[in-house]
Amino acid sequence: MSGVDDSYDELCLPDDVAERLVQRTEMRVGQVLAQSHFVQTNCRLYDLPRFEREELHVGEMIAYGGFSHVFEIMAFRNDNELTAGDNKDRTYIIKHLNPKLALEPKKLVVGAKDLVMEAHFLSALKHEHVIELRGWSAAGVAGFAETGRADGFFLVFDKLQETLSKKIASWRERSKESKGSMLKANRATVRMQLFSERLQSAIDIAAALEYLHENRIIYRDLKPGNVGYDCHGTLKIFDFGLAVELPAGSNLDSTFNLAGNTGTARYMAVEVIRKHPYNVKCDVFSYAVVLWELMALCKPYDGLAGPQVKECVAVLGERPTIPRSWPTILRRVLKRGWAESLADRPHMKEIKEALIKLHDASTKQRSLFNQ
Repeated sequence: MSGVDDSYDELCLPDDVAERLVQRTEMRVGQVLAQSHFVQTNCRLYDLPRFEREELHVGEMIAYGGFSHVFEIMAFRNDNELTAGDNKDRTYIIKHLNPKLALEPKKLVVGAKDLVMEAHFLSALKHEHVIELRGWSAAGVAGFAETGRADGFFLVFDKLQETLSKKIASWRERSKESKGSMLKANRATVRMQLFSERLQSAIDIAAALEYLHENRIIYRDLKPGNVGYDCHGTLKIFDFGLAVELPAGSNLDSTFNLAGNTGTARYMAVEVIRKHPYNVKCDVFSYAVVLWELMALCKPYDGLAGPQVKECVAVLGERPTIPRSWPTILRRVLKRGWAESLADRPHMKEIKEALIKLHDASTKQRSLFNQ
């Protein structure tokens, strides 16, 4: 496989370390699954195509994070269901742990558990705006031991064309251009078109979160970098390594003692920063911050590092500034969405319905303007 680190021997796991990694990962994943009613009931992981690494022609790295690397799959060396019929024109990626985690044992254990749990979660989920798991490594978790490497277990997904982060940058450029030499009537049309596009993305994210929450799943890492668009322009939430399922049938307004300080500081809910009990509404807080970024077309708390953002949010009670020129519905959603108290925040269903009304009103206004 191309893309493998040059210092191959240095990154190989000793046999005993690799075996322990497999055992610990299987044990930890088993413990989580035992308490995950939805995932257990709907898991389709063992029905999905499985691949040997040698069957994949892997290209360049296209993304990376603290734990994982993502490479484009240039081709499959053998015909399979991902290359047949309606799938023949699709492009795919492979996701696996960073091989250098072999040098960081604690991170390796955490990363392995999170990636394997992501496979279970995504095989159980089915929603238009949640990325679909297409396949995985033939050896499963045992791939860590069989290959003796941190990248021995891998997942296969559709390739997304761009992230929401890049989309926001594109909208920002189009917004700047609309303020240039364009006629005033045309500027207004472009502004309304941009607003409609951004609002539709916000509604799609809300729909995905509503689906997760209805199934007692907290996403816990909503940010523009974890939202993308496929080849058809359909929005997809991806990277479920931090997702957690609440007890079956639990009250969505009840709180639970879950891991604090989880996710990305810039979008993290105040109660998660403080390591207090929380529920699905921590995603609502993150969503409000992402929604603000979608509308403002700039990064929240820009110029501040993660620890500074946490202090501003959890100690000083600061939130991004909402322009008075924004629609009342939007301003209300933002203020309630990132409210200090969980009880004051709406659920995603209510937010989605409010934004749909706003979108319908803006679309009607644009159509009247263009007549």
